[in-house]
Amino acid sequence: MKRNRDDALALYYAAVQANPVLTAEQEVELGRRWRDQRDQAAFDKLVLSNMRAVIKISSEFANQHVPFADLIQEGTMGLLKGVDRFDPDRGTRFLSYAAWWIRAYIRDYLLRTRSLVRLGTTQRQRTVYSRLGKARAQAEREGLRGEERMERLVELIGVDRETIESMAGRLGGYDVSLDQPVGDEVDSAPRSSFIPANDPDPEAFLALEEDEANGKAALAEAIDLLPPREQEIIMRRHLGDERETLQQVGDRLGISRERVRQLEVRALRRLRQQLEGLPRQVA
Repeated sequence: MKRNRDDALALYYAAVQANPVLTAEQEVELGRRWRDQRDQAAFDKLVLSNMRAVIKISSEFANQHVPFADLIQEGTMGLLKGVDRFDPDRGTRFLSYAAWWIRAYIRDYLLRTRSLVRLGTTQRQRTVYSRLGKARAQAEREGLRGEERMERLVELIGVDRETIESMAGRLGGYDVSLDQPVGDEVDSAPRSSFIPANDPDPEAFLALEEDEANGKAALAEAIDLLPPREQEIIMRRHLGDERETLQQVGDRLGISRERVRQLEVRALRRLRQQLEGLPRQVA
């Protein structure tokens, strides 16, 4: 079995090397050919040219007590879904969109393979599972301890402290040091290399997808329901080729950095409400 997995990985890596990264123009052309004509060759080209992203994203979830080949397999399923749902006319680079699907499929797989007794299956528990690791890392970077640390975790994760404490205990056996290497090689990068610094966690978008069919959601359709200014903030803060800072967006819109942050928080809350099927609240 291990030999078969190794052979499959070798073929995967070979396919990655044989297919260069696409330009934005090529992505649009291929995306339109698939969307409008169901051109299978265009679909395959988009998949093959983005398989390297599956490897990179899968490495973020290494050392999760599952074979790396399984992570790649699930990530590839997410990539296929991303290609199928990609709208080339939205002005978003393909990988910015597909990365959500890749991570969503991997997370869903990890949830299915962990013990239901240990993890539970409620929406709040799934939310904590999705966000706890990055929230802890953020609190650690901010040097928070004790009650301040817990208050920050509640703010970052968006659930009550009782749920966080309960799930933290259940997940305790799976905690991994940020200094632990991602791979088996001596010179493998530490897990901390994959933790983004300071900027708001883009993984929040993934949590929005959890309560739809198969744990996914139509994020693009939900963004269309936001007010125009909040749409622009989300696009510039999370969907562009290079994410803009709060100050950059504020200067562009003629508002303060703090006001951009407030609107971003409100937009994320509205997206979550829309995608989880909850009644919308107008703040």
